[in-house]
Amino acid sequence: MDKVIDNLRRLYGEMFSAEKKVADLVLNQPQDVINMSISELARVSNTSDATIIRMCKRIGYTGYYQMKISLATEFGRDQVIDRGSFKKAPKDVVDFFDFVSATIFQASKNVNNDILNACVNTLSNANMVYFVAWGNTMAVAEDFAHRLSRCGIKTFISETPEYLIRNISFGCEKDVLVALSHSGTSIHVIQNLELANERNMKTILITNTKDSKAAEISDYVLSAEIKEQFFFDFGAASHIIEMLIVDALIYFLLNENETFAKRADQAEVISSQYKL
Repeated sequence: MDKVIDNLRRLYGEMFSAEKKVADLVLNQPQDVINMSISELARVSNTSDATIIRMCKRIGYTGYYQMKISLATEFGRDQVIDRGSFKKAPKDVVDFFDFVSATIFQASKNVNNDILNACVNTLSNANMVYFVAWGNTMAVAEDFAHRLSRCGIKTFISETPEYLIRNISFGCEKDVLVALSHSGTSIHVIQNLELANERNMKTILITNTKDSKAAEISDYVLSAEIKEQFFFDFGAASHIIEMLIVDALIYFLLNENETFAKRADQAEVISSQYKL
């Protein structure tokens, strides 16, 4: 397989001027680009998402994500995760959990409280809450859907894309779509958000990247915008912040509405017969 840098140099002369701006950044700052979302790269290069995708396709990749994976492989894992950029890299488990605690504290400052409260209100008044996610974020979505249903709110989630899309197509303005995407660039998530908008459904996005295509088309965006972390993309990203945002939504939902708390208690009583 040809290398990204080699492809860029070989095809540089065939690119449009806007594509060359992107190519220049990749050639001069490849390690920085590896850790950028497509929206971040578009902003830094003063171009657009469409230009970046067009450039990636020109050099033989299906899109930006595939190009990033190839670029990361080309430069090696140790260079992708630049541990030297951290003020104090954890040396043992105590240091690691201290770092995680500091990350959680920072997240608490970044998540917008007004938006979170608006999401709680939106969920509490929903007729049906649909969930969409992709990849390893699906586990967080499934957990959220299950816990919300135990509070007495009807939910629907499916790992089968066609089945999910067909069900969302029956949605209406009384329904809500909750989308979870760490990067906000999953095509599957974006397509379902667009469909929900067509059905006049309220949409909530839980993500770590506020500046993304998914965020642009969502009514509410809950994002901690944590940049300094040990697990980046490529399937190893940590979802602890997204899970904490889910915890906050569940907590305030139960705390502010006694009806949901009673429903949760009733569900727990029924479930208790299956536990020792």
